[in-house]
Amino acid sequence: MAKIAGLADQSTVTGACRSASELLDPTQVLPLVGVMAYDWDLATDRLIWSNTAPDLLKVPPDAIASGRDYARLVDPKGPPGRFDAVTATGQRDEGEGVAYHIEYRLLTEDPDETELWIEDNGRWYAGPDGRPARARGVVRAVNERRARDERLIYRSDQDELTGGLNRPRLIEELAAAINTADRHQSSAAFAMVAVDNLAILNDAYGFDIADEVIAGVARRIRREMRADDCIGRLSGNKLGIVLNACSDTDLCVAIARFSRAVGAGPISTGTGSVAVTVSVGAVVLPRHGRTANDAMMHAQEALDEARVRGCAGIVVYEPSPQRDADRKHNVQVAAQIVAALNEGRIALVLQPVVAVGDRKPIFHEALCRINLDDGSQIAAGAFIETAERLGIVRLVDHRTLDLAVSRLVRDSSLVLSINVSAVSAYDGSWFGRLHAHLRRHPDIAHRMIVEITETMAIRDMERAVGFVRSVRELGCRVAIDDFGAGHTSFRNLRSLGADIVKIDGAFIERIAETEDDRFFVATLVSLARRIGLETIAEKVTTETDARILEDLGVDYLQGHLFPMLEDVPAPGEIRAAV
Repeated sequence: MAKIAGLADQSTVTGACRSASELLDPTQVLPLVGVMAYDWDLATDRLIWSNTAPDLLKVPPDAIASGRDYARLVDPKGPPGRFDAVTATGQRDEGEGVAYHIEYRLLTEDPDETELWIEDNGRWYAGPDGRPARARGVVRAVNERRARDERLIYRSDQDELTGGLNRPRLIEELAAAINTADRHQSSAAFAMVAVDNLAILNDAYGFDIADEVIAGVARRIRREMRADDCIGRLSGNKLGIVLNACSDTDLCVAIARFSRAVGAGPISTGTGSVAVTVSVGAVVLPRHGRTANDAMMHAQEALDEARVRGCAGIVVYEPSPQRDADRKHNVQVAAQIVAALNEGRIALVLQPVVAVGDRKPIFHEALCRINLDDGSQIAAGAFIETAERLGIVRLVDHRTLDLAVSRLVRDSSLVLSINVSAVSAYDGSWFGRLHAHLRRHPDIAHRMIVEITETMAIRDMERAVGFVRSVRELGCRVAIDDFGAGHTSFRNLRSLGADIVKIDGAFIERIAETEDDRFFVATLVSLARRIGLETIAEKVTTETDARILEDLGVDYLQGHLFPMLEDVPAPGEIRAAV
């Protein structure tokens, strides 16, 4: 059985190595781990410590002999100490004592370490009058931990790549600059800086070198800044600069200086020197931004305009009624889309695709609509572009897929095509949803056609080819929509491996009057037949156009010449909530 050691002199404990089977008295263990115990009698103010307390606290013994003596060591500029924690408490001792856990700073006489952070854990007990009468606990020095915490706080505020502030801290500084300028009726400014052609740098040199370039840009700008200004990283290649006490004229001079400093010469990297330019968008505050969010939004708008002008563009934000109206419209459309999704008011209309000969429907394209309270509808063309720009087109694509699958399950004779945006096609979740539907209903795969646009394909041909291949492996067919709008090569058309090509309506609408359009359609039809693709002419509105397209060899026709069908959801169909 293990033997419990009795009380011993500290030198005996520290100077000898005990066997593994022998246990130390807890009072002897505490000094070994830098912990000091105390017993404080508040009636006499006597404070008793374990033997090593003066050495560990770096004070003479008489400096900690009483509660008040010890309290005088607590830094008055720091957090309150034990005396306040015990005597000023509003808590009551219900018989088990009242625990406290505090940290405070002592002022020591050690020339090498004049401040000592203390962690104090204890419990005080009440006397007959209910007031604190005795306190017992342990303390330990936590200077190293506090230093580590302060380093972590600094690192949490700092962007490691550039050495500037990270995004949250930069936004705090931006908000503070706006408030200060507003309070003193002065001006501040915010500039957003982006490295030009970063994607090209990534491809040419690799991401590590591009990071070195961003860090080099930040260093050059920082050298040109005033002491009261600050710089931080907003995102990948975007830096933000808060300029305090900055007028319109000062801003123009400053951002021109930043741009010149960056472009003054190549930036040295691990693989050599890289020539760099930056575009800058800036805004005067609080005139054109009373909140940090408004300031960043307007700076981004100015930066977008600067980029349109080419590399090293510089633009200071100016209000635009048209831009404000567009933004308001975007907000309204986004709210309308989300409300329609939540309330189950997204519906489909089915536009037939007919054979040129007997005009019988071969399949239908599922077109998305928003049903309004007055019974009218908003066509997809009125909101899809906004949905794509605002990043909510995924929600619409998912809902359209769900509705189309539900319709195919209900009607075994129906063949449907559905559109999918590039955003949804490439993020993986839409394809996963399609795959899940087809696992539950494998019989509908051969009755489903997935449409992607030509412009989506040529934007990233490799990913488009992979997406087409994956969809076809599930048993669905694939159509290339709006062919001709993106002016891609016929070689790319063959590489995609699709089943159907839909000729963009811009070549159909004036086909009766324009020989060039007829030549394009005839050439495309000939090529499509050669590589095994079926052809569909979109936006067919007259019988004359239909006969011309039939003579040119088009396989199928689609357009307002052929009446659409309403898709009525089944009772109890699940709504897709956002």
